[in-house]
Amino acid sequence: MPGKYKKGIVIRAFADSPNFLGGCSFIRTVDDYADIFRRARSIGFTGVQPYLSIDEGVLSTATPSTVLRQIRQFASDEGIDIPSLEIAPLEYSFTSDSEAERRRGMDIVNRSVDIAAELGAEGILVIPGYVGKMWDPQTDQVDYEDAWNRTLACLRETSSRAAACNVSLLVEPIWNMFLLSPLEMRRLVDEVGSPHCGVLLDTGNITLFGFAEQWLRILGNRVRQIHLKDFRRAVGTIHGFVPLLAGDVNWTALADVARRIGFDGYWIAEQFPFPHCGTSILEVTSLAMDRIFALQEEDQAR
Repeated sequence: MPGKYKKGIVIRAFADSPNFLGGCSFIRTVDDYADIFRRARSIGFTGVQPYLSIDEGVLSTATPSTVLRQIRQFASDEGIDIPSLEIAPLEYSFTSDSEAERRRGMDIVNRSVDIAAELGAEGILVIPGYVGKMWDPQTDQVDYEDAWNRTLACLRETSSRAAACNVSLLVEPIWNMFLLSPLEMRRLVDEVGSPHCGVLLDTGNITLFGFAEQWLRILGNRVRQIHLKDFRRAVGTIHGFVPLLAGDVNWTALADVARRIGFDGYWIAEQFPFPHCGTSILEVTSLAMDRIFALQEEDQAR
């Protein structure tokens, strides 16, 4: 496909397990990054989104600069970009009732910004916390208005570190019963008031309660990168996530909006190994993304 499309994939797609809630324990040495970047390039990807663990693992908040430089060099050697950094989701919180936990969350995000800068990444994913968890009804609720005010305050504070490092905070919509509309997400980013705060739009996460093409159109240039996932609404649970082109995301409409708003950020497939012949997901995803990109070309040609 034409070089203007930035085609990435999450590093967890290379895992040895289909558990999409799993971390990166399959990466056992820093040299594993060289192998992953090499495989990504051979399949047609130009970017890989690493996963940052909290406190332990090859890539974590405790990883020294010497190792970060190695990872960056491995990517450079293979011609692979590191577009952004995923922080272990919901292992920190901006929405917590505990002030100490919110401070810990900001410390983790600030450290992640520093790591992203050393890796040469444009941004970090920020999942602020939750009002509730759709998959876990036993989770304690957080008042929605409190969650909003706390998230806004934490983003404003951490955006200063992001600006200093020239890294963007990319807020991602997930199933956290929070930030449930594009109008709300737009208001949040605008009220943070920093060019270093934007959105990573996850197409699958929002399909249960919205339409990805509407989110992209309404958020416009606030969307800096896109996570590509597909979802079947009729399933309605985490089992509804399916490979690209197999669900209810209207890829033709999404591609049309992306072209119309001039989206030029990274498209990052968030896919995970199949239960059988797991690594086949890599080739399947690469082909599906090429078809999605072709939709933009076909629409433009008409």
